[in-house]
Amino acid sequence: MENQAPRLGTVSRLHRLLRSNWITSIGAALMTLAVLSAVTLLLMESLGGVWSGPYSGLLLTLVLPLVFLLGLVLVPAGLVLYRKQLNARLAAMTDRPVYLARAVVVLTAVNFAAVGTVGYTGVEFLSSTEFCGKACHVMDAERVAYERSPHQRVACVLCHVEPGAKGFIAAKLNGTKQLLHTFLDDYERPIPTPVHNLASSRVTCEQCHWPEKYLGTKLKVKPHFRTDEQVSAYTNVLLMRTGGTRPDGKSVGIHWHVHPEAVVEYVATDAARTQIPWLRVVKPDGTADTYALPGVPLDPPPAGELRRMDCSDCHNRSAHAFELPSDALDVAFSNALLPRDLPSFKRHALEALEGDWTRESAADGIRQQLQAAYAKTSGIDEARRQKLEAASAVVADIWLRNVWPERKLDWGTYPDLASHVGCFRCHDGKHADANGRTVFGPGRLPDGVPIRDGSCDKCHVVLSENEEDPAVLEAFGLKR
Repeated sequence: MENQAPRLGTVSRLHRLLRSNWITSIGAALMTLAVLSAVTLLLMESLGGVWSGPYSGLLLTLVLPLVFLLGLVLVPAGLVLYRKQLNARLAAMTDRPVYLARAVVVLTAVNFAAVGTVGYTGVEFLSSTEFCGKACHVMDAERVAYERSPHQRVACVLCHVEPGAKGFIAAKLNGTKQLLHTFLDDYERPIPTPVHNLASSRVTCEQCHWPEKYLGTKLKVKPHFRTDEQVSAYTNVLLMRTGGTRPDGKSVGIHWHVHPEAVVEYVATDAARTQIPWLRVVKPDGTADTYALPGVPLDPPPAGELRRMDCSDCHNRSAHAFELPSDALDVAFSNALLPRDLPSFKRHALEALEGDWTRESAADGIRQQLQAAYAKTSGIDEARRQKLEAASAVVADIWLRNVWPERKLDWGTYPDLASHVGCFRCHDGKHADANGRTVFGPGRLPDGVPIRDGSCDKCHVVLSENEEDPAVLEAFGLKR
């Protein structure tokens, strides 16, 4: 009796069980490390500021659960592999039997419950805008554009991931492939668009917007500024026939293209879907009209991507729009962010925006170029210097949110197809059917400028163009 080993408590027996072989010991160490690291990261997240961010979230919801899961596998694996030696080893440690199967089942159940809880949080994090936009540096340009868009409060997954388990799994598999290309640094530059495996707008866009909605005619006022010395202003005023499906069931206006009972389909011969030599319109009564460019047969369709038109064929930059330099400056002038009393400032700003900068040199380079431009003319006094400093920051911000040299993303890389660029893919006056009847569209001058022949009035009506003080704005009570 005096040589009998002391009786051990449950915790002591469990501790010796985990130390019974090196595989189980490593597994226990990994789980302990994962738990302690998770607690530390949670404390850091609660502090906020420099202690939190997308990478701590990535570690907390993805990396550490994987480490914990590895340990979870190693613990029972070691106990099973060394099961023949286990009793002998434990006999020297305690006089009470250890029920291996029971211990493995209990430990595994507890650990799986923990991993499942963290895993659920991980799935939520992987679907968050923070993960999509901040954890991946490749998406910095898209994140900056998204944060300025009308959809900035719409989660990325609502547009990029098809609803349901199938869509989620497909998105994560595709994301894994993209992650590999990012690590290898061999992804395409610029990133090609459109995304050809993007979920159909019928299960994404149309959950909030729907083609049956009749939007009628919208007034659009577009202020512009010239590159002359006075930075003189002019305004274009248009009525946009947005249309849709009227209460009587007839579909009219621009949104006729997505009439729910009709089909507009086309063949694109390039990946960007900007070259469309052939298109077909299937009407609600089942009849079809086919149009093609000269030299392209009407039947069968030419080689290329055959696609049914949906929202994204025009609204291709609804959440990730990149500006053109003149348009961005016009918006800044109209919002009083840039001064018009600095002579020829728009011309100088355009020259600065077209400079060959890097993201590190752009802010200082643009500021110095603008200062040098005015130093050559009338000099820079203190008041002008302060005005130039503020204006230079605005111009630099325009460059930084639109140009990403490491991505080969420059001015005009991603054109907005909800414009003449998109319309003229089909409405160019050249696509004709078998009888020579063309899809309505204007002829164009040799330099590409459309001829004002009234054909565009089906989509928009110009009320004022290039007028410095349009009378129509006063009639509408919109004169500034």
